[in-house]
Amino acid sequence: MPSLVVAVMVTGLWTGTTSISRANELGVGSTKERLEVKGLMLQPEENLSQGASHVMKGEPIAQLFYPPVSDDPTFRVVGRGKASQPADKATLLFKFTPDYPDEMPEGTLSDFETTDEPLNKKNLQPIVDALVKIGVTADEIEVKIIKPSTSALPFPFPSTSSEGGGEVVVTLSQPNRDRLEEIVTAATKAADKQKDILLENVKVQYSVNDCQALERAAYQSAVEDGQNRANSIAAALGTEVKRVPSVAEPFYGIFLPGCNSKGSLPFASKEASAYDPNAPVAVEISKDIFFTYRVR
Repeated sequence: MPSLVVAVMVTGLWTGTTSISRANELGVGSTKERLEVKGLMLQPEENLSQGASHVMKGEPIAQLFYPPVSDDPTFRVVGRGKASQPADKATLLFKFTPDYPDEMPEGTLSDFETTDEPLNKKNLQPIVDALVKIGVTADEIEVKIIKPSTSALPFPFPSTSSEGGGEVVVTLSQPNRDRLEEIVTAATKAADKQKDILLENVKVQYSVNDCQALERAAYQSAVEDGQNRANSIAAALGTEVKRVPSVAEPFYGIFLPGCNSKGSLPFASKEASAYDPNAPVAVEISKDIFFTYRVR
């Protein structure tokens, strides 16, 4: 059967094997030069210095680009899986900023000058009182005062800044939609009655107690999706796939957040998502898996 390669993914990080003899078969350079083989930079075997990794025949090496080192007929698919479960804990974050006069009457500027004083816990006490009134306990409420700050990152990452203000954080166990809406309504009404603060936004973050179980479910969903895609492609091509494929996670997976963690990108937002009263009170995660199938 002629060599057949169907590239379903155009980028990715894959593992292959090669050797110096294989590089020579491809007619790439001499043994005194650096060898470039299909996106791989290899040092000649005779020039490897002490302490360097010795490239042996059949040893796995990293490959960033297609086509693969192997000449066996293969095709690749990406399996995408999702899993969700009800949240075991919800954290509501109410962000407040000072409320300054929008306009100052002409000729009375000195009477309306502001010193841009930061908020303090006394300013936010009416919000706390309103929450306690509807049954939120003191242990479930935390008041934070945020100082203005800036963070400069190297190009091309954007710089971040915070104007400061205050936060009232409410943490609930076994949350439900009605209870969350009751808390948000109480805090919003209390803020509307205050003249020195503004409720800037309301955010929420959900988490689960058993994160590993949720991630395993997402992986299983990705595996099933990848197998279905592979079988469909093989059927369309009139080929069969071998049972055990080569499997790899995408390189960008390390930057994405898990079910109870934040992402690792330097410019990623550290805030929770905007509160949506119609959204499920649940945690959902996604997983991608790359599969390389040999065909026969």
